[in-house]
Amino acid sequence: MAFKIFPKSAKRDASKGEMRLDFEPTRVAKSDAEPETTISRGFPEADAGWAPQAGRIEVSEEGALSPSLENAALMFAHGNGGSAAAALNHALETSERSQPLVWMCLFDLHARSHDRALFDELALRFVVQFERSAPAWDELAPGVSHAVAGAAARGGPKSLLRGDLTDPQSPVIVTLSEAAKRKDATPPRFDLDVADLNGVNDVCGTLLAGALAALRRKGSIVTFRALDATIRRLSVPLEAGKPQRKGQWYLVLELLQWAGNAALFDDRAVDFAITFEISPPTMEPLTPAQRNAMTVQTSTVDAPVDPIHEDRVIWAGELLGSAAPCINSVSLANITTNPVIVDMRQVLRVDFICGSAIANAFTRLMAQAIDVRVIGASPIVQTLMQLTGTPAGLFAKTA
Repeated sequence: MAFKIFPKSAKRDASKGEMRLDFEPTRVAKSDAEPETTISRGFPEADAGWAPQAGRIEVSEEGALSPSLENAALMFAHGNGGSAAAALNHALETSERSQPLVWMCLFDLHARSHDRALFDELALRFVVQFERSAPAWDELAPGVSHAVAGAAARGGPKSLLRGDLTDPQSPVIVTLSEAAKRKDATPPRFDLDVADLNGVNDVCGTLLAGALAALRRKGSIVTFRALDATIRRLSVPLEAGKPQRKGQWYLVLELLQWAGNAALFDDRAVDFAITFEISPPTMEPLTPAQRNAMTVQTSTVDAPVDPIHEDRVIWAGELLGSAAPCINSVSLANITTNPVIVDMRQVLRVDFICGSAIANAFTRLMAQAIDVRVIGASPIVQTLMQLTGTPAGLFAKTA
């Protein structure tokens, strides 16, 4: 049986107003003079001979997100950065590789996981794809590290270590040891108050030093109150050549690693080797986020958290749930400026529910003719907020 694909009379259909063409179909089909009018959508047959073309980067309609970006944003919102990165890596093998935002979100996730090797590898691929410079590690990683450090400094309740620690089942030791053993998608964060710690016995010192070392190696953020003073106080009874307080030696060496004091660490490590006739621990570098946290903690750890400032609203840490404090900070009752500038440079993560609540709050402000401007949101955070309803046009690089 034969089927007729086209109607007999194109004129009859056109005369009824069903279709109007400003050019003749046969001219487009036969013309070789204007190949640029054909838009590539990245179908499999086009991928076989793919070559990077910087001049043909596809720009999505404002606010539109590709499927991989949506999936990655949802995974990130649930705290699964590894799966989000895997989804974006897969997208680079499809037509979505032509979307710069896919690459920028992947750069963001690599910076958050402190994976410099993958970041640099992606940068080389980015240059080949777009024939322009890729984001620098120093451009993205410090911003992420600053957010991590700020969240750590403003973190939850402090874990107190005070007096002479002699109980190996101390809640702080147990908590740190269990956290060090877990395989968390996102490394845990702790805020330790050691200002009143006077000493540890061998068992407690060894356990505490071991837990802190394991957390350090897995990239966890740990801030300490009065770290330098505590190191000096714990070091007083430690004498080279007198094999006593071995656990306290281990703890002092570990705290020196967190303090980043390589010179003093080397001196104490030599004393340790002479005293106990065994190899001391070796000095290991902190991650950029850990170094940043140790740098800023002195000035920020005891600072009151005030999200509303004279010229902007500052959000920090993880924004979770519909009742998050950030929602109230952009309510009509608390807004005194127009435009409202929301600074998200210190935001680690936004979950889906909170993102939706933020979008609703922004909508209420704009309904009252109040402009909203969001600055400092990292690519993956911005993508999640767009997915939950915040217009792409609200995001700006600077105030």
